Amino acid sequence: MLFLAVFCGFLAENQREHYIEHKRAKSLAASLLNDLQKDTMQLNMLQAWREKRKLLLDSFYLLLASPPSKMDRRIFYGFLTQASGGLTFSQSTGTINQLKNAGYLRYFNDNKLLNDIADYEFWIQDFKSDEAIDYKWVTEKLGDFVAFNLDNSINEKIIVENIYPEGIGIQFYTPDGLHNLKAIINELRMGNYVMLKDQVPHLKRKVEGLMKYLHDEYGPK
Repeated sequence: MLFLAVFCGFLAENQREHYIEHKRAKSLAASLLNDLQKDTMQLNMLQAWREKRKLLLDSFYLLLASPPSKMDRRIFYGFLTQASGGLTFSQSTGTINQLKNAGYLRYFNDNKLLNDIADYEFWIQDFKSDEAIDYKWVTEKLGDFVAFNLDNSINEKIIVENIYPEGIGIQFYTPDGLHNLKAIINELRMGNYVMLKDQVPHLKRKVEGLMKYLHDEYGPK
């Protein structure tokens, strides 16, 4: 009888631990799902921003086909200022960090989920690597061009006072200034195209697939 009582107690305790772990797994899944929804909102925002950026860079590149002496200064510097801006993806990492650093992955006896999370993390790193290249083109190549090829007093007025120059004609400090700027803007166009048509949709498919699995397997029944 004593053995039976101990054995039943063991089963009850084991069942209780299993129930607690299952409940904890559902709670973590719900938290992860919430983080992924935030990631999706960010990706949708990035996609919309890059659609606008495509129109901007295409328009700027078309303007640069004109002779510098005939370019509208206000339009030129308006395009240049907007092209110098950036927007990057910031992952909601709260739950994933808990899963990795606090050992909460043990609550999931689900190899597919663990593999999908690892796959998602891999593609985020790939995504951010391409974003870093795009950002480097803006901050270094375009930034250096503006600093060494254009009138810095105009740039200062735009940045500090939000005053754009009026009139016609752009003066470059170097003979190949226009050619170099066209090359930089074309690089930005190509980089934006890759992010818009490949990287953003691919990462969105990854996050949507992970969200669907979490909802189907760990959502309310």
